[in-house]
Amino acid sequence: MGLVELAAIRADSVNLPLFLHVLGAFTLIGAVTLALLVLIGGWRSGSAQSNRLAFRSLLWAAIPAWLVMRLSAQWLLDEQGLEDAEFAWIEIGFIAAEPFFLLLVIATVITGRRKSKDGPSVGARIATGFVAASLIAYLVALWAMSTKPV
Repeated sequence: MGLVELAAIRADSVNLPLFLHVLGAFTLIGAVTLALLVLIGGWRSGSAQSNRLAFRSLLWAAIPAWLVMRLSAQWLLDEQGLEDAEFAWIEIGFIAAEPFFLLLVIATVITGRRKSKDGPSVGARIATGFVAASLIAYLVALWAMSTKPV
């Protein structure tokens, strides 16, 4: 039986948490991508508006999306009885979720602070690095969730 057939016979009780997990994950990736692009663009312009938009993207979109993604992931694991499973794609998801969430919170705090007068601050550059690392981790997790390596 192939993966397509397995997906077709998924229990109906999994549909809502799976939908919320995917919605949260894609919203998270979109918000983090926006924050990264705005922060990189702010290096050139040095405008305070870049930091404000990145801050809002992280605070209002990325962090709530992370919460939806992570809580629905736990819901999915509970529904399917996979709490103790040792699949690589689940481990990659956990590795990408928790530590990089801390980086996102730190980047949110840094971008929320007022910017220095002359160009982008060191903090804005650090936040850019944290956001970039988080985006890479989330994209790796997206790959792992979609391909499900053993």
